[in-house]
Amino acid sequence: MTKMTKLFKIQLVSLSLIAISGFTASTNLATAASKPPYPDSTLPIDGQKQLQKAVSAMKSKNWTKARDAVDAASSSATDAKGCLFIMRTLDSYGGQGNKMKRAAVEKALGLAKTSDELLEIAKYARQCEMYDLSKKTLDELVSGSNSYDDLMTVAHHAHEAAMADLAHLALHKAYSLVSNEPDALDFMRQASNLGIDDLARKAAKDLIEDQTTSAECTALTSKFEHLKMPDQIRAALKRALEKATTVADYLAIFNAAKHFEEADIVKVAQYRGRKLTLMNKIKGEKESTPSAVADQSRKTKEELIRSSLQKPSGF
Repeated sequence: MTKMTKLFKIQLVSLSLIAISGFTASTNLATAASKPPYPDSTLPIDGQKQLQKAVSAMKSKNWTKARDAVDAASSSATDAKGCLFIMRTLDSYGGQGNKMKRAAVEKALGLAKTSDELLEIAKYARQCEMYDLSKKTLDELVSGSNSYDDLMTVAHHAHEAAMADLAHLALHKAYSLVSNEPDALDFMRQASNLGIDDLARKAAKDLIEDQTTSAECTALTSKFEHLKMPDQIRAALKRALEKATTVADYLAIFNAAKHFEEADIVKVAQYRGRKLTLMNKIKGEKESTPSAVADQSRKTKEELIRSSLQKPSGF
């Protein structure tokens, strides 16, 4: 009787284990069935299933079915991250994958909220040879940035992504916001660092032309030296020669030109400085002669007589 009881208990335990195992297995199956195909994606479940269907179709080279599934997955996206996830998922399928991405790129462009998202969308659009969408994205990226610092950030990010046209576009708009010398010099430095030398040269040319005195032009040379812009140093010295009116101006140009080894400008500044010194000396000697003093005294008396004969105001 005892043996029968033990046997019965063992059978009950075995049945319980089988029941538990069956329940666990069914639970695991239910969990697996409810688990989304791409848990790291922000796409809705239906969109993820469509993307999974697209991947299967790509593997079987059913391009029409794949395109339809990608379009459906893109339509379900609620943010740019979901669209970018679709693009990245299709990266491994090369050229065929690129052909399928247009719907995702278009939807992403409409949902993008940050410059980083727009930059990545532009990169994918160019990679897939969707140049119309690439240009539209770049225009939107630059038009959405309205401060000097934001545009410089866009330019640097574009440079890192090897998108020279975007960097140029952002810098061009940033330059339109420059209104003082420190910003102009900063712009030249950053433009040169990014390899956008044409805009750096334009900024330097405009800055030189904005100077109103010879001394200001000469002062620019040391600033251009820090930026390693020898052509602009020479241009500033030549502009300084045009604006020079005093011996001190020519002396400053002479010293600066000598420092930068601009031999021809050294000679011109030296010649003009000496000539002006001699002219000032002659003029001073003439003005100090007795006849010059008498002539000046006569002119002063005549001016006094003339002014005394004038009618008072109001008559």
